[in-house]
Amino acid sequence: MKRIFHPGGSVVTGTDLADAVLVYAEALSGRSQVDVVDIPVICDDGTHGRAQFLIGSASQLVSVTAERATIELVELGTTELLRRKAEDRSVQTPLGLVSDPEFAQFDEFNY
Repeated sequence: MKRIFHPGGSVVTGTDLADAVLVYAEALSGRSQVDVVDIPVICDDGTHGRAQFLIGSASQLVSVTAERATIELVELGTTELLRRKAEDRSVQTPLGLVSDPEFAQFDEFNY
């Protein structure tokens, strides 16, 4: 298990999942892109939940080995998806607001 620290706190997830998130964040950073990832986590009370992260060039994530759990948290589909996305240089992941033509751009304002 690993704990992923982010600016708002931390979450515990499986080792392979945490590694895949960081590898994908690094790949996005090199492409000047961002994406939202959704991974399974173990909540403070021991129940399973989900966490979503906005990752990319401004990501501030740290992953460290966490306390041992009785069962390693594994979600092969998510892990493989993150690994494929990290390797796929053609993936474009535009932000919804930026890709929306109705969204006001900052250069429209006088400062």
